[in-house]
Amino acid sequence: MVETNAGAGVPRELPAGLTHGPSRERLAAGGLPASYAYLDLQASWHEPLLTAEAWYDDGIRLEGVEGLIVLGETRYDDCFGFSTADVLLDGATGEVYLACLDESGALLRDVLASSLDTLVALMVEVEAVTVGAAEPYEPEEGEEFEPRGPGTVAEVAGVSLERMRKADPELFRRTDDRPAHWETALRVRALAWGALPGEPGGLRYALDASLVEDLAALTDGTVRRFQEEDLPAALSHAPTRQLLGSLGLPVSDRGMLGIDPVGPFLTMAETYPDSFGSENGEGENGDSEDGDSEDGEGEDGEGEHHRAYQGGFLAFADWLYDMPIALDGATGRLELPAWFDGDAPAAYLHQDVSALLYVVWTYERLRADRRPWEHPHTSVPWAVFHPRELLDWAAEGALRGLDPEAFASEDHFWPIRIEDGHMGSLLE
Repeated sequence: MVETNAGAGVPRELPAGLTHGPSRERLAAGGLPASYAYLDLQASWHEPLLTAEAWYDDGIRLEGVEGLIVLGETRYDDCFGFSTADVLLDGATGEVYLACLDESGALLRDVLASSLDTLVALMVEVEAVTVGAAEPYEPEEGEEFEPRGPGTVAEVAGVSLERMRKADPELFRRTDDRPAHWETALRVRALAWGALPGEPGGLRYALDASLVEDLAALTDGTVRRFQEEDLPAALSHAPTRQLLGSLGLPVSDRGMLGIDPVGPFLTMAETYPDSFGSENGEGENGDSEDGDSEDGEGEDGEGEHHRAYQGGFLAFADWLYDMPIALDGATGRLELPAWFDGDAPAAYLHQDVSALLYVVWTYERLRADRRPWEHPHTSVPWAVFHPRELLDWAAEGALRGLDPEAFASEDHFWPIRIEDGHMGSLLE
């Protein structure tokens, strides 16, 4: 049967099995949002719309796919790069499901929305969380800064979840208030409310003390606020000095960031004399005696250590792969030494300490959300959806958005970590 496509003014063929009136009317007018809320609904634009039988037709006997229309699939993939679930419409009832086939060809499904209208409303709610975090905020009288931090993140996620309940009360009733997909998607997006952009000429982010305290709590640690005697004159970057004194750094034995609990910052040359001693090209104040440039290579591109200029940087913290983080005291920039083969990793780690803390806090928050679901045999209340799959897929994008330059090439630290199969997924 052909119905008028109101959006394009041309007929659109709809499957005979699509008998639900409101769904027919909506799809006759065109497709659904192409890519919102970690769902890819571009299949809803196919001409004609695909049935589940056609979508899954690979020569096996199918069960439970009758009357279902394909709208799209999840954007989060499994470890092999395949979508973990499809988005299907029940042509008779208008209900929307996450679905996949089991090994025998039987269809498993989780209800995702009670209708196409509520599906779109829920998707828009997830996107609104991200958009809202990026919008300007007018502070109320007496406020010294815009409200951000872990408390705001939790509040935003809670308010948005309540809006979802009002948008589709039947969905939440049928799923005992735990529908597949939506709460996990909200929790990822709400992390964008963790900090505000910094002022021009200052740090990348204006952090609240609660973020550093929460980061310490996530790793069973404490917060160290630095005294003036702990901050050497070489740390001349005033915004960094202010952050270290007022907000401090997390100190923990199990976090990815290893901060010394006592003592002043020393230079890289003082801490690692075998790598940054004078025999490796370090001159006074950490300058290279053989013309090493700040990209890490000398004039001939060779040498025992290609970043000898880092000798005058401060040994800021221990990092993954038994590497130290080097802090440029003049600019606040954080770098890594070239201790891997091929002059890797790239020097740039993060723009400054605020970016590092926001990225690591986001990382640890995602890990905390993943932890209850990390074992493959952990029981979940859904037939198809697994929070671990969405979190693993979304993690890279969440971190990349906070400091894109940290992902600029395959030689930068974070892409190296993501591709390191020996360490498991990024959040493991």
